[in-house]
Amino acid sequence: GASSVASDLVWERMPERQREATRIQQAVKNFVRTMVRGQDMGAIAPNGQLRTCSCSLDRRLQYFIIELKGSRRRIALSEISDVYQGAEPEDIDTPLDELCATLMLTSGECVSFHFPDIASRAHFAHCLQVLVDGQQ
Repeated sequence: GASSVASDLVWERMPERQREATRIQQAVKNFVRTMVRGQDMGAIAPNGQLRTCSCSLDRRLQYFIIELKGSRRRIALSEISDVYQGAEPEDIDTPLDELCATLMLTSGECVSFHFPDIASRAHFAHCLQVLVDGQQ
């Protein structure tokens, strides 16, 4: 209808920087919606073993929650100093590859996850980093 033609016209006239900001905002919004519900993810143990866990965000977007075999760990987003992608950081024991995203905590501890493809790893890392940056 007419509204999509109008919104397409507005979109085309928007500066690229603003379009990119809008895309990022929408991606983060979708990420939050998915993560508040919870998402099964593959956590990598330091010995390289992959374990399926359930990860979520609390509704107030203050905690990243990991549930594995009945135990639950709440990590405050303010305790996450960085979200690395791929084989970084290189100075940890956990074997990493290009499909990994690693949360570096302020304590120096790392929590690594494995994704099915680079696009889903990048989406997770970018969106979580936006939320972490919002806590600083």
